[in-house]
Formats: sequence, C-alpha cells, structure tokens
Amino acid sequence: MKINKNILNDFRNEIVKNINMINFIENYPIDIIWSKGASILVRGKSDENWIYISSSSEDELQLLLEKCEDEEYFAVVEDWMLPYICEGKIVDWKLSCIKLVLPEEKVLHKIKYEVSELTLNDVVYIYNNSKYKDYTTLEYIKERIKNGISLGIYEGKSLVAWIMTHDDGAIGFLNVLEEYRNKGYGYSLTISIIERLRKIRKIPFVHIEEDNKKSINLATKIGFVRDRKVHWIKRMNNF
Repeated sequence: MKINKNILNDFRNEIVKNINMINFIENYPIDIIWSKGASILVRGKSDENWIYISSSSEDELQLLLEKCEDEEYFAVVEDWMLPYICEGKIVDWKLSCIKLVLPEEKVLHKIKYEVSELTLNDVVYIYNNSKYKDYTTLEYIKERIKNGISLGIYEGKSLVAWIMTHDDGAIGFLNVLEEYRNKGYGYSLTISIIERLRKIRKIPFVHIEEDNKKSINLATKIGFVRDRKVHWIKRMNNF
C-alpha cells in the first residue's frame, strides 16, 4: 500500500518526532493506513506487524485505536499514549528507552580502530551474546545485516564488538564483549555508523534504556541530545 507523498512531507515538518515512522515506511511494506484529523496510524511488517502512530491529540488517538483492538505490537509509543494503548489489555512486555538525536552540525572525531562489515556468519554469535533475546530474533538480526548498516570490530578472527541499524533506522545493538570493554570500541563503532548514515542523508538517532548510564554517557559524549522517552509494547489479546 502506497502512502500519499503529502503525508510524508507533513511528517517531515516534525522530522525528529516522526523519523522512526518515516524510515519504517520507506523500507517496509505497509498494509494499513488510518488517519483522523492530523493523526495517522500505519501498520507494516518487519519481524512482526508493527503499529506506528503519529499524533498529538488524545481524541484522535482513541478513535484510531478503536480500529486496531487486536493488534499486538506497538513501536515508539510516547508517554502520554501509554494509558490508551494499554488500558484493558494484558501487556506481555514493554521496552522503554530515551530517544537521543545527533544535531546535523555536530563534528565527529576520528576513530582509532579498524571497523568491518558484519556478515550473515555473525548472526547466531550476535544473538547468543545479546541481552535482548526477549525482544529480538535470529531472523531479525539476519534481516538487519542484509538490509541495514551493520559493523563490527575483530580481534584476530573473533568478533568482539558490533553495532547495527534497526528497522526504523535507529542506531542500536551496540555490544562490546565484557573482556574487551574500556578500549573505545563502542565509540569507534558509533562514530563509524554515524558517518555511514550521514552519507545517505539520514539523521543519526539512538534509543537507550534510561538506566544504561554507560551508553547514555557515550551518546552524550559524541554529541547526541535527548529528545523524548518512547516505548515498545507487546499486548496480548484477551480471549
């Protein structure tokens, strides 16, 4: 299903707020588009059927949600939307993060480590060493390596640190194996992926759990600034 270009242009008037949805629409098939006033709800398929909502109106949001009672997966939900999406529902899980965005004018420093492209041979290894197994799958990691930006640092033949873009264009999956931390690997990977995003004229942004102080400190050191708190939700249908 194609989305009217005027709608996308309207989204770009609030580019930081809507960048997740814009990127998702540009890269995945969309099978539902509902609008009410200035609000819009879309559903598209990556690893799951994800609902994205752009709205600033409680009334419009409630009208849109009436049409998707049975939907399970909601992405980049703002704080004020939570009561409406979760009311009367069993929430299987909720992942909450701070969204941080890198200003266009921020100058990057040079890195000191060689960074390589990840390959499909790395999928199982990355999954086995992820702390987010409840929120991801082998197929999702495989898809992101094939279709996104994915980078790693090796010591010898061993992959010791990696980073990728998510289905909405966010920088994520940053992981440095414990015994290889405090060397600057995370910094080098983050700078490298920012450079690649800028080359394709994309806004670099990240989602970091609020209690992950090390990652937030790394992001702010590079120059990312806090935007808002957002959530990913899996609801369970009440049968």
